[in-house]
Amino acid sequence: MSTDSLDPEVAIVQRHVDQLGEHFDTVQILVTRLDYDKDRGCTVNIARGTGNWFARFAQAKTFVIREEERERIACRREEES
Repeated sequence: MSTDSLDPEVAIVQRHVDQLGEHFDTVQILVTRLDYDKDRGCTVNIARGTGNWFARFAQAKTFVIREEERERIACRREEES
């Protein structure tokens, strides 16, 4: 898939980043969708943000760490029961 065909989707994400950025110090939006290219599915990723990059990175990293820990706890509970 060419990057030109992503331009409308990138514009949509950027518009929302800009709107949210008027109200929040940092904004990070991550989106994906499945696209079919030559009978193969591929995942298209778009990431846009505004504000302090380090704060956005730390927030995303904290989210992943917390979700991983929640999953580990849920797995342990299943194993114990």
